[in-house]
Amino acid sequence: MTPDSIKSAAKTLADSIVLMYNESLKTDQIPGLFPDPYYWWEAGSVFHGLIEYSYLTGDSRYDSLISEALQHQTGDYDAFMPPNQTKTLGNEDQSTWGLAAMTAAEVGLPNPPKDLQWLDLAVNVWNIQAMRYDDQERNGTCDGGLKWQIFTFNAGYNYKDSASNGNFFLLSARLAKYTGNTTYSEYADKVFRWSRAIRLVDEEYRVFSGTDDKANCTSMNRIRFTSTHGTYTEAAALMFNLTGAQTWREAVNGFVKSASVFQDSARTPIIVESACEANGKCSIDMRSYKGMFARTFARAALAAPFAADTILNILSTSATGAATGCTTRNANGTKCTFSWVNTTDEPVAGLGEVFNALEVVQVLLYPSAKGFKTANATAGGNATQSGGASRSSGAAAPQNTGAAGTVAASVTAVLVVAFATLLSM
Repeated sequence: MTPDSIKSAAKTLADSIVLMYNESLKTDQIPGLFPDPYYWWEAGSVFHGLIEYSYLTGDSRYDSLISEALQHQTGDYDAFMPPNQTKTLGNEDQSTWGLAAMTAAEVGLPNPPKDLQWLDLAVNVWNIQAMRYDDQERNGTCDGGLKWQIFTFNAGYNYKDSASNGNFFLLSARLAKYTGNTTYSEYADKVFRWSRAIRLVDEEYRVFSGTDDKANCTSMNRIRFTSTHGTYTEAAALMFNLTGAQTWREAVNGFVKSASVFQDSARTPIIVESACEANGKCSIDMRSYKGMFARTFARAALAAPFAADTILNILSTSATGAATGCTTRNANGTKCTFSWVNTTDEPVAGLGEVFNALEVVQVLLYPSAKGFKTANATAGGNATQSGGASRSSGAAAPQNTGAAGTVAASVTAVLVVAFATLLSM
């Protein structure tokens, strides 16, 4: 078998997500949104996954749908701040969409038929969040760090969290890689050092949920989630790729090692959401975190090849578990289990569960995918070479980098061979 087999499995799962979206669109008629109970940020993460799907599989059928969704949600300042999302719009939510736009630029998704480009959207998000970060550093609490919420009237305004700061760390690192502009890498380094200083990321590279700035960030909510752990890991790997510094190598190794808490066991390193999966208390949001973890860990393996073997082992065993837990429903799409280790878990037609399975399956194509674009090697129509941070002039960027029936029945047997092929590359 070849990676084409993985593409076939990914197609089944992507088609199911688009089916859910189109059904919602018939009712709400608002591009870019999924129905309750799915929040706006999760839609951004799911469209991010569909951008990856197009890039990794070569199946561009949904490119126009994806483009319409991102453009419709750009909102104020062309920075993913739509007014109708104010009650739930936080820094994490905004940057989730910003990272999707960043991926669109990196993989050459055709740019919108107007002057604004995908890279511009990512840069706009970064510029606004950098100003918020600067304000917290000068006039705020805890000597820096982004708050979870943007608006004072939203619950959680005094929470400084790893999701918001991790996303900003990652967006900074990715913009640094794409543009070669050192301002972005300086901010990436700054956010990481701040995270370490307040022990949001501790000496064992455990990533905790967040802290209360009313207490000057001296108390820590020590719950840990796959999504934020993966975000910090990918960002650290990119910084290693940019600098070759031993500090960043140690960080990547530390994050990969401490990810053991999210594995079923050393013998079977299938991804679990350890904070809530065993007790059955994962919220709707939490039921999509493993897909985000798979995405960021796969990309970390590209940026830091010394960690690739361990990461691919985690992802390949998890993909087998995910595929085993999915069943097709003919014209009604696909159901997937949330757990990839519990054989008694019932498959559901949930967005998070299907998204998780899509990501952990399709990211196994990253090792054989074409390299990402940079500011000096862009594609996708009228691509821009802007994107310099507003705080300094741009610099030359490096060139391309990176190298039926039940789904279980059709996918698992296929993937076993395909995984072995990928792992031997």
